[in-house]
Amino acid sequence: MRDLTFYQERREALKKSYLPAGEAAQQAVQTAGVDHLALICSELERTIGFYAEVLGMRLTRIVQNRDEPTSTHIFFDMGGGNQLAFFDFPEKAPGRTVRGAGSMHHVALKTQPEQMRAILARLDERHISYSMHGTPDSGSIYVRDPDEILVELTTGY
Repeated sequence: MRDLTFYQERREALKKSYLPAGEAAQQAVQTAGVDHLALICSELERTIGFYAEVLGMRLTRIVQNRDEPTSTHIFFDMGGGNQLAFFDFPEKAPGRTVRGAGSMHHVALKTQPEQMRAILARLDERHISYSMHGTPDSGSIYVRDPDEILVELTTGY
């Protein structure tokens, strides 16, 4: 492994090259935000149970996947006008994603302290393991969903 100063210097060079300053920082973004993130699950019922019952999201839609007629596409309201969606692919082998370029590391969701406390209570009630960094007023919970997708719930930042 390279010396850590190499990586810090690289980050500083990236900042100088790509982070806008002054008037450029005020330019309008050319997109309007997240409509939905689409992930893949192995079992719709377990996914619905986790995201609706444990994390408290509302299931809003269940439709056929346009690209694969045996696949179902479900949507959860993440809050803020954003959706978290899942596909199942029942006719495909249940292969796991390997962490690497092109894969997603985790989904980070905003919470308020009272929401964080309620989620913590549901995780504890169901004996679902998680790691807590900080406090419910200013911190993050990291938990894995039924398909090992890493979900961060964060508040106070």
